[in-house]
This record gives sequence, structure tokens and C-alpha cells, in this order.
Amino acid sequence: MKKEKKISLVFLFLCLSLAFSQESTPVLKNLSSDTGLIISDSITKLIIHNSSGDIANDLVQEISLIDRQQNTEGYNKSINLIEKKAKEFGLDELKVEYYKSDGETSYFGDAPQMTWKVKKGELFVNTPYYYKLTSYKELPMSLVVNSYSKDTIADLVDIGQGKDSDYINKDIKGNIVLTSKSPYTVLNKAVWEKGAIGIISSYTTPYWDKSNRQEGDYQDQVGWTYMPTVENKEKQSFAFMISNRRANELKSQLSRGKVSLQVNVDTTLEPDEFGIVSGIIKGSKFPDEEIIITSHIDHYKPGANDNASGSAVSLEIIRTFKKLIDENKIQQPLRTIRFLWLPEFTGTKAWFSRHLKDKNKKLLFNINLDMLGANLKKSNSFFNITYTPDWNPSYINAFSASILDFVNTFNNSKYPKRKDYHIISLTGSRNHINAGIERYTRGSDHQIFNDFGIPGIAYSTWPDNFYHSSEDTPDKVDATQLHRVVFIGMANIIMAAYADEDNSVDIINLVEMYGKKRLEEDKFESRKYLLSSNENKKKTFYFASQIINCAYKREIETLKTCLQFSNNRKVNKIISHKIEQYNLEKSSALKDLASLVTINNDDVNKNYNLSEKELKANKIIPNKFSDKRLNSFYSTYGQIKEDEDKYVKIQSEIEKLLSVLREREVGELRIYEFEDIILSYANGKNTIIDIQNALFAAYKIIVPTQTLLDIFDVLKHAEVIFYNNK
Repeated sequence: MKKEKKISLVFLFLCLSLAFSQESTPVLKNLSSDTGLIISDSITKLIIHNSSGDIANDLVQEISLIDRQQNTEGYNKSINLIEKKAKEFGLDELKVEYYKSDGETSYFGDAPQMTWKVKKGELFVNTPYYYKLTSYKELPMSLVVNSYSKDTIADLVDIGQGKDSDYINKDIKGNIVLTSKSPYTVLNKAVWEKGAIGIISSYTTPYWDKSNRQEGDYQDQVGWTYMPTVENKEKQSFAFMISNRRANELKSQLSRGKVSLQVNVDTTLEPDEFGIVSGIIKGSKFPDEEIIITSHIDHYKPGANDNASGSAVSLEIIRTFKKLIDENKIQQPLRTIRFLWLPEFTGTKAWFSRHLKDKNKKLLFNINLDMLGANLKKSNSFFNITYTPDWNPSYINAFSASILDFVNTFNNSKYPKRKDYHIISLTGSRNHINAGIERYTRGSDHQIFNDFGIPGIAYSTWPDNFYHSSEDTPDKVDATQLHRVVFIGMANIIMAAYADEDNSVDIINLVEMYGKKRLEEDKFESRKYLLSSNENKKKTFYFASQIINCAYKREIETLKTCLQFSNNRKVNKIISHKIEQYNLEKSSALKDLASLVTINNDDVNKNYNLSEKELKANKIIPNKFSDKRLNSFYSTYGQIKEDEDKYVKIQSEIEKLLSVLREREVGELRIYEFEDIILSYANGKNTIIDIQNALFAAYKIIVPTQTLLDIFDVLKHAEVIFYNNK
């Protein structure tokens, strides 16, 4: 008995020792010589080998079976699936919030939310041969959202791209038109003006993806788009999407004679509401400080990479976190991690409009998970993280860059020596990842957070040969790619969620290290601009110097964001010292830049004199009204119905700038909604000339002062912004 008791006590001691050693393992530490991360090596390995791309891939398959377009009947089915899985994985405070026009969301105004419900959507060729072209039941995305009911037989008329010349000598009224353009773009002329009853379209490629693929590159792709709702019954129509191959078959038949189509569409529009799934992993020490993870769940069926993949990655992050916490392999995070699944853009704005009334919550930053799982070789894709915009700096940029450096080191060969840091899945590829981090781009929910002043970064695989088409299917998704993104997301979250005062100096040093790396790139860009420009050297130097000025301002402000983790005297002193060093470096960089040109005056910035208009603009400081931070330029313009001449003038000037940027091969998502990018700089600190300089530093293009004045005058008129005088 004594021997058994002794063995039991020894066993109990070993268990307690093991538990204590697990709980006492620090999550964060100083920079690892193995990984280059401030995460403990043991924790890094735990994340890699307890997370699963295979489980995430199974979730992609399941989500992809649902047609989950927003404002359709299937959307809330997908919400129910996400809620079920999040509950199974142990997410805390899980709930579905429902939104409609309830007075809470200024974004939606007074218009009721309508759900589009489909009983039937079928399209047949009736003559010269009877056969099925497409149907909603088999390919839901082929029936364009907001198509109205129609049961008829009508002739087909080819209108090509829908140019004026395409309608000459063609009988459109009462017939169905065939076009290669988006139904939305031909609706006004073909249906509302000329009386066509419906549209068949082979459009596949949105304008922002034209640099990656063109119409007809993939003959069997069916594109995805939408139509507006209309109350006037005479204007109500329908549209079907077909592949380029199918369209060519129809054209061939038309060349030989008449083609008639049989249409049977039975749909309704009904007042409804949409759901947003929300849940948390609660912080133990700072529960009111929240890291927000967003994934838009809305999309057509299948929509595998976009965005079943992002939704699945969120779920797998939760499963892995809860598993490690429940097994006492990692402590509860200090800060709260909130997960949201919602409709892209509209859902985020709706959530903001309701939850920013809670003054007790502090939203730290957003990680937006959108298009993450594409097989990089099949889809012609690269995995990228976007920096926050320069006007909204954050330590999260350095965290992200350090993680990508680690992942690239150990995942750009098929058989690396360090198997413990190789992130692959059982059913996945061994593709090289070649991940990158790039300047701020827009085009998903992170832009809403940034526009509201909360730092947001985006994860995505882009470009994608199958984006917004019927070929965005689960077979194009790679379990290994999903696994790697799960790790990257968890590592990013962990750095912020577990950091405390003891880690603050390590974080500051990491931020400075990656800040200096970015500064070298900016210095190079300033020299390149100065030496390649043929304009007046004084003006050229002035703007080249703005690249350096704005870059150092960004890195100084980034250092200050580290005060979130500690604000004691020691940390403040370290940051103040580093800021002093940055200012000295900036002076040296400007002198180095000046040495490239012949300017006699040492104070080279004074050699370029602002015009009278620019001097006036340099005294105007635009600032957003706090309750109008969700308003965009275009929605504002529609509300106030400003005179058409000013709108045309602004549009013309912006289009000139965008044309130049496009010639330089600047991506469309980098310049997406450029007027709203300009609005984002209105923070109550920047003058209009400061904004002009910052835009130049970011985009290497001079936005005319008058264009900036016109844009801000429109926004002031609409009471979205107000002016402070310097």
C-alpha cells in the first residue's frame, strides 16, 4: 500500500509539473534566432502542428454547396452553418445579429432590406433546336440576382457590346438580347429605352481584373454579376449568364436564321433581414480591447476561394485556438479576439453603425480574410498581405512582415530540412508560397475599418484566373495554402493578443527593424523620382522630399502605436529616443537627396514656392463629422444632388490621374474608389496641401489642388466634413 501511495504521489507530482511547465511557457519572447518571430519557438510549432488545412478544406467544400449571395434566400442558410460550426469549435458569446432598416443603420437609410427568392429559373433554346442553355437549380449564379418573373418565348437578338452601332436595324422590342457586356451596363438602353424583355450575357471579367484575364480566355467560365431592383413594372426584367462557348454557339445559329428562347423565371422580392455571426475568444486581462477578424460569407455558389476559404480559415483558427487553450498548451489570450462573418461591405458598415455606440470597447485592428485558399499554381496567384494605409499606421504591419519572412524561409522548397517549420497538409500541395507584403490596397472589408480610423490589413491570394466565375470551385483550393494562412493569421493575432508590458521593448525593436526596411525602399523611390523626372527641378525636389517626409512621419507614428502595450516611463523614453534618431536620419536623407541636384540654398524645401491658391489650401484642414465616417464620396454625392457640372469636372480630373496610374501598371484595387482614398486623409490634422503631399508619397502622382478643393467642398456641402482653419 505504501509503495502504491508513493507511486501515486510521484505520478501526481509529474502531472502537476507538466501542467505548470506548459502554463509557464511564455507565448512571446525576444526575437527568435530560429524563426525571426517574437513568438516562442515551442508555441510556433504548436500552432503549425495543431492547425489543419485539411479540416479547413473540408469546411470550404461544405460552405461552397450553398448559394449564399446577400439578399437571397440561401444567405441565411450559410449563416446557420457558420453558427453551428463556431459553436462546435467552442467560440464564446456566439450569436447571430440580424439587421434590417430599423433606424440603427444610416447606411441603409429608410429602404427596407429585400430578399430575392427563386422558385424557378430556366432558359431553353426553343428553335431551331430544343435544348437547355442553363438553369438556376443547376448553376444558381447563372440567373442574375434581382431578375424578375417571366414566362414566355421570345426571339434572340445579338447586340454585341451594346454600343449605339450594335442596335442599328435590329428589332429589339419584345425580344431578348445577347451581349458580351455586363447586364447592368446594357440594361438602360436595351431594356428601358428600346423595350427588350431580357438579357443573355457572356460577360466574365470585371474591370479591376482586366490585367489578369480577358473575355474569352476561359471559354467555359460563366461570369457573375447583378441587376438593380426597380419598382416600375414596365422596367422589370431578367438576365441569365452563359459561357463564351455557349454564346458563340448561339451566334453561329443566329447567322443561319432565327433563334427563339423559352424563359421561365419565377421570383419574388420580400422584406427580410440578414444575419451576421459574431463570437469571441475572451481576453483574460484586457477584455474590452478587441482584435476583429472578418470574413465575408456572402457569395454565389460555389465561390470556393471567394470566400468560402476566408470563412473556413476563421473557423479553423478558432478550432486550433480553443484546442490549445483547452489542453493547457497555451494560456487564454490577454485581449479579446472577435470573429465576424457577414456580407461584404454592407454587413461591415451595418455592424459598425450598431456597435460603435459602445464606448467601452476599443477596437485595436482588423484582419480581413478574403480569398485565401487558391492553389497558387492552378490559379496564377500569389499570397499577399496589404499594409495599413500610411495615414493609419500600426505595429500590425511589422508583425505581418516578420511572419511572412518566417513562412517564406521554410516553405519555398518541397523538402526543407526543418520539418518542424514546414507548413503542409496531408491532402495539400507542396507549392512554394512566395508570400509578399504590399502597399495598401482596397476592395474588401478592411477598407471600412481603415476609413473609420481602425488599422486594417487584408490577406488574399490574388490575382485568380477563376475569380467571380463558375470555375471558382473547391478543386482549385489547396489544403496546404489554407494551412499556411491559418498559421499566419494565428501568429499575427497571438503577437497582439498576448503582448504585455514585458514584451513592449521587443515589439518596439521589431517595429523599428521593419520600419527601417520600409524607409530604405521609400528613399530609393524618392531618388528614382528625382532622377527620372524631366520637370522643374525645384518642384521635382519638393515632391521627392515629400516621399521621405511622409515615410518618416509614418514610422514615427507607428512607433507610437506600440504604447498600447505599455506606457511607462522606460517605454516612453525608448520611443522618444528612437523618434529623435528618426528625425536625424530624415535630415540626413533629405541632404543626401539634395546632393543629387544643384540647388544653392541649403534649405531646399523653400526653393519651391506655393502658389496663392496652394497657400490658401494650406490653411484649410478638413475633418470628418464623427457620425458621418461611414459615408462615401459617391453616396454623399447622390444625397445632395450637387450640380452636374462639378460632378463631371471631378470625374474627369480623377479619370486623368487614374489613366496615368494604369499606364504604370498600378493595380485597380490599389486605386479603387480613389475619391474615398482622398477622403480618408481628412483627419482634422492634415491641411489640403498635406493631403496632396501624402497622396503623392503614396501614389507618385500630383492630385491638382483645385480637384482636392472641389471634392472637399462637395463633402462639406453634404455635412460629411467641416473645415478647421490653420
